[in-house]
Amino acid sequence: MRAWDFLKWPPLVDLRQNNAMVSTPRPKVAHMTSVHAATDPRIVFKECATLASAGYDVVLIAPEPPAEVPAGVRHRTVPFPRNRFERFTKTNREVLRAALEERADVYHFHDPELIWIGAVLRMRGAHVIFDVHEDIPLDIRTKPWIPPALRPGVSAVAGFVLRIMQRFFTAIVPATTSIAQTFTHRRTVVVRNYPRLEELAPADGDVPIERRPMTALYLGSVTAIRGVEQMVDAMAHPMMPQGARLLLAGPFEDDALRRRLETLNGWAHVDAPGRLAQREVPRVLARSRMGLLVLQPAASFERALPTKLFEYMACGLPVIVADFLECVQIVERFECGIVVDPRDSNQIALAMCRLFNNPQEARAMGERGRVAALDRYAWSNEARTLVGLYREIAS
Repeated sequence: MRAWDFLKWPPLVDLRQNNAMVSTPRPKVAHMTSVHAATDPRIVFKECATLASAGYDVVLIAPEPPAEVPAGVRHRTVPFPRNRFERFTKTNREVLRAALEERADVYHFHDPELIWIGAVLRMRGAHVIFDVHEDIPLDIRTKPWIPPALRPGVSAVAGFVLRIMQRFFTAIVPATTSIAQTFTHRRTVVVRNYPRLEELAPADGDVPIERRPMTALYLGSVTAIRGVEQMVDAMAHPMMPQGARLLLAGPFEDDALRRRLETLNGWAHVDAPGRLAQREVPRVLARSRMGLLVLQPAASFERALPTKLFEYMACGLPVIVADFLECVQIVERFECGIVVDPRDSNQIALAMCRLFNNPQEARAMGERGRVAALDRYAWSNEARTLVGLYREIAS
């Protein structure tokens, strides 16, 4: 697609007509991402699945390879980028092309780099929702591919762009209340990234913690800033029980990180199968004794609500959590885990040993967390908020 070719396309929707979305039996929604996988839990198995269940015609525009998606959701693939430059150019152009061809009533995009596409679609008459997964200016300050000296300036520019561009969109959907506070859009609706509890129940039933393998679980992207080096190092602690294993269930940041981890003494006690299919996640959660969340100190993490915390809790796993996170309040309130300095592998190891060696205490912590998750931190409440937003837009 050449520059400005989109101007030749016919209008998508005439917003001057009342109830434009209601005029069709099944309003069409296109979720767009150039960064996230077509198996991303928030995008695909929560938001897309929820909207499909609510009667919307849902298409997911996301990079290859094709993935198994929920019933009622169609995956339209765009080329998978070989590098970041290609993602910013070729992949983004293909996302725009696919979006125009789909002629949806609502476009819901998930990456800051797609802001310009969202603005184009909005100017062409469609409703556009910007789903904000993290505090973007703060997140930029931790990006390893941006030279440290440039990060403050890039962060400031990003904040300015967000303040200006938010007015183009129909609604802003932040993942946390703290992210929402950075926007002034009149239709800013928080949709938290809580787990779908029905998807976390293992098909072969639950097993009491004391009868499970001695496995500590980390579920998510394997990156240095998420404390993977400290977790692996903890496995070499002399007090670690014989047979204890660390399961890193997620894709590695890069090959260099994996090679560095393989040089650590604790690597002999690590299993790293890579990204799990969504259907495998419940079984892994139900066969672990604890969940790890030892993010390294960073401003972008302080007020985050990591999904994996609530997944661990919902599955009855005691948690080991970094002490600087705001969500520590949840862990302390419900007494469902142990708080540690995430930079100290010794503290992490001792917390793991405590839970491995005291399965009854671990089970009690996990049960308290499960009750709290079922009562307060379930996706069902957020699903109602999301569908309510779409109905408001329709009317």
